[in-house]
Amino acid sequence: MKIKSMYLMVLTLVTLAFVGCSKDDDPKPVNFKDHDITATITVSKEFKKAENDKFDVSISGMKTNSVFVDWNVNGVKVTDDIINLGADDFNGGKTVIFKSLEKFQVGDLTMSGIKFGATPFTVTWKIEDNGKVVEEGSKVIVKGADPNFLKVFRFSEVE
Repeated sequence: MKIKSMYLMVLTLVTLAFVGCSKDDDPKPVNFKDHDITATITVSKEFKKAENDKFDVSISGMKTNSVFVDWNVNGVKVTDDIINLGADDFNGGKTVIFKSLEKFQVGDLTMSGIKFGATPFTVTWKIEDNGKVVEEGSKVIVKGADPNFLKVFRFSEVE
C-alpha cells in the first residue's frame, strides 16, 4: 500500500510539473502596423541654393523580412534603401511627393533645413498613412535660427 501511495504521489508531482509549465509564458511575436505612406513636401520659392540655403529630406521603409520598399517620387519609381533629396531638388521652390509602392512596417522620414540668405523660406508638409492625414504643418525657416529646422517622423507602431 505504501508503494502505491508513493507511486501515486510521484505521478501527481510529475503531472503538476508539466502542467505548471504553460505556453502562456512564451514571448508573443511583435506585430507591426502596415504603413502605406504618401508624403507631400513643399519648399517655397525663397529657397535659394545660390545663397547656400540647405534643405534635405530622407525617407525609407522596410518590411519585417528586412526588404526595403520602392518609392514613387514625383511620378518616378526609385529603388534604394534610403531616398535622399537635397538643395538641388528644392532650389527655387518645389513640391515633392513621396509614395510608398508597397506596404511596410518600419521606416522614417526626416526633413532638415538651414537658411543662410536674407529672405526666409517656408516648408510645408502633409503626411498620409493608409489614406488618412496623420500630420500636416508648416515652418518658416529664418537666418540664424537656433535650433535649425529638424522634423522626424517614425513609422514603427506595434499593433
